Amino acid sequence: MSENVNFKDILLPRKTESGIFRFMSRAWYPQRTLTLDKYLSPQDLRDAAANSVFLDSVIETESLRTGVSKEKLKEEVRQYLEEMGLEKKLHVIRWMGVVFLKIAFMMKIGIYVNEPAVLKVRESMGKNPVLFLPTHRSYADFCVMTYLCYHYDIDFPAVAAGMDFYSMAVVGRRMRETCAFYIRRTLAGAPLYAATLRQYVRTLVAKHCSPIEFFLEGTRSRSNKSLPPKYGMLSMSLAPWFSRDVSDITVVPINISYDRLMEQSLFAYEHLGVPKPKESTGGLLKALHRLNDNFGNIYINLGAPLSVREYLNNAASDNTERLKPVDLQQLTQAQFQNVQDIANYVITLQQRNTVATISNLLALVLMQSLMNGTALELNEVLKQVEWMVVVLRALGASVFENDVSSSVARVLVIHDKMMRLDRKNRLRLLSIEVVDVSVEVKKKMKGHILKAETMANAVPIIQLQLYVNPMLHYLVPPAVLAVIVTRAPLAREQLVADYNCIRKLLRHEFFHLERAEEKNFADSLEYCLQNKVIVTDGDTFVPGSDDKVSYLLKWAVWPALSTLLICADVMAQNPRCTHKLALQLVQEAGEARRRHPYCLSMDAAGNCLAGLALAGALVRDKSEQEQTYEIVPPVLEQCRRLVSSVLPEFNVDFTASNPVILDHKFASRL
Repeated sequence: MSENVNFKDILLPRKTESGIFRFMSRAWYPQRTLTLDKYLSPQDLRDAAANSVFLDSVIETESLRTGVSKEKLKEEVRQYLEEMGLEKKLHVIRWMGVVFLKIAFMMKIGIYVNEPAVLKVRESMGKNPVLFLPTHRSYADFCVMTYLCYHYDIDFPAVAAGMDFYSMAVVGRRMRETCAFYIRRTLAGAPLYAATLRQYVRTLVAKHCSPIEFFLEGTRSRSNKSLPPKYGMLSMSLAPWFSRDVSDITVVPINISYDRLMEQSLFAYEHLGVPKPKESTGGLLKALHRLNDNFGNIYINLGAPLSVREYLNNAASDNTERLKPVDLQQLTQAQFQNVQDIANYVITLQQRNTVATISNLLALVLMQSLMNGTALELNEVLKQVEWMVVVLRALGASVFENDVSSSVARVLVIHDKMMRLDRKNRLRLLSIEVVDVSVEVKKKMKGHILKAETMANAVPIIQLQLYVNPMLHYLVPPAVLAVIVTRAPLAREQLVADYNCIRKLLRHEFFHLERAEEKNFADSLEYCLQNKVIVTDGDTFVPGSDDKVSYLLKWAVWPALSTLLICADVMAQNPRCTHKLALQLVQEAGEARRRHPYCLSMDAAGNCLAGLALAGALVRDKSEQEQTYEIVPPVLEQCRRLVSSVLPEFNVDFTASNPVILDHKFASRL
C-alpha cells in the first residue's frame, strides 16, 4: 500500500466542553458482531463456561489425579472465572470516556482513523465473531481502540489484559467494567486455570456479541516494530471455528502508529536492561502531570477483514475430534499449524498497514545526519524529508503527509525534548545528563552494568531509533542486497543464498514470512536495479552509481548486522552459556566496541541470538531452569564469516562530540 491515505481526526468534533459530555451521554445503539436469539450478560458468560462439558471433564480428571474433591475444584474454577471475567457497565464506560477525552486534549492528541476501512468492517458485522488484532506499542492502545468503537457505534470489544493491571487499585476494577478480561502471563503448572481460561475465551468468541481484542505480540513492543507472534490466545479464539461451533471468524489486523510514544524514555532504558517500573495506581497518578504536553497524533489503520474460513479454504476438523461433543474437541497438530500460519500472516498485514508519519521521516533524516556527523539546516532537512517520502512510497509504504514544512514544524514541537533547531537553524539531537545508576537499580538490571556515560550517550540515540524502526520493514530487504553486493560481484544464485541466510538470521529482529521471501527478494532486487543501487555486469551483480540511496540502506541495516556479529563472536568464545549470561556478554562487548548504541539493546541481542538458533548455529536447551545455548561450531563460524563480510564500515562518534548532538543536558530520570 503506497498511496497517500486520507485519515479523519475523530477527536476534532469533541474539542469543546459541551462536545465531550454531549457525545459521551448520547443514545448509543452499537453494531453487534453476532445476531443472537439471546444476548448473554457477563455473568451468563461465566456461568456458560463454568457449566461446560469441557470443564466438567477436566474437573473429573483433575479430581482423580490429585485426590481433591470435584466440589472444591468447581469452586476453584468459579474463583478463576471471577478473577478473569469481564463486566460491562455503560455508565462507567461513559465516565471513563469523559476522562479519556479530557486527558487526550491535555496531551493535545489527534486520533486519525482510516474511516472507510472502519466502516467496511462495521458493515460486515452481524454474521460471525470478530477478532480485533492491533499492534501493541503503548498502554494507550487499550483506550484508543475502545474509544474508536464507541465513536463508530461498534459494541465494546472484550479486551484481554495482563494481570499487572488486575492489582491496580481503582484502575483494575474500572478496566474490568469497561470490558477487559484478565489473563495470567504463564499457564505452566496450572492445568485447571489453563482449562478455565481456554473455555472462557471459547465462550466469549462463540456466545458474546462483541469483538474480542488482544495483542498477537503478547506484550508492548519496546522497539516500535513487529515482534514474532504468540499463538496461545489466537488458538483459543479460533477453537470454536475448528469445532464448527461458529460458521466463520473474521480477523481484523490493525496498526496503531504514534507521532510520539508516551513511554519512549522508559523503553530506551528497558533496552539497556533497566527493569520497567511496576504498574500501580500511584505511579499512574504521578505520571499524569507529565502528560500535560504535546504528544501529537495517533494513526489507526485497519486492514481488510480476513475470513478464517476462506483463508484456510474451509479446512475440515480432524475426523476423530469431530466425533466428540463440541466442547471437548481440541486443536490437532495440523490445526495448530493453521493457527501459527494465520498469526504470522496477520503480523505482516499489520506491517503493511504501518503509517509512515513525519516523526518517522524526521527520525530517518536526523539519524542519517548523525551517521554523517553533519547538522543540516532546516531547508535541507525539509528537502531530505521530501526525498524520504519518495523512497518509502517507492518501497510500498503508506505515508501520512500533507504539507512537509508545516508537518515538520508541528513534529519539532512534539519532540522538543528529543530534537530541536539550534541558533543556526540546524536540526540537532538533544543530549541528556549523565545519571549515576543507584545501587538499587543496579541490583535489578537484567544485563551488563553499563557505565553512566555510556547510558547517557545511548539513551537519546535509542529513543531516536524507536522512530526509525517502523520504517525498517521497508528498507531492510533491499539493504541486505546492497551490503551483499558491495562485498564482491556475484551471480544471482549466490546472491539469493546469502540474502536468505541473512534474512533468516534477522527474522526475529525484522519479522517476515519465509514463504514470501521469494517475492520480497524479487521486489527488492527490482528496486535496487531501478534506482542503480545495484547494476548487472554480464551474469553478475555489482554496486551501482546511486550513492545516496545506497548509503541510506547500508546505515539502516548496520545496527542489526553489528549486533548479530557481536552475538556470533561472543558465543564463539562461550560455547555453552545461559541466555541471561549471553545477553550480559553481548552488552559488555557492545560497550567495548563502541558500535551503534542500539547494539546495546537487550531486545536486539535476544532477537539475534534467536536468529542464530533458527539458522542452526546455536542449539537451545530449555530443559534446565534457565534457557541455555550451545554452539554448533561449523555453522556458527559460517554465519559469523558471512555477516562479517557484508557488514558496512562506518566510523561514527555517538558521543556529545558529534556535531549533530546538542549538549543540552536534558535531565532524564531513572
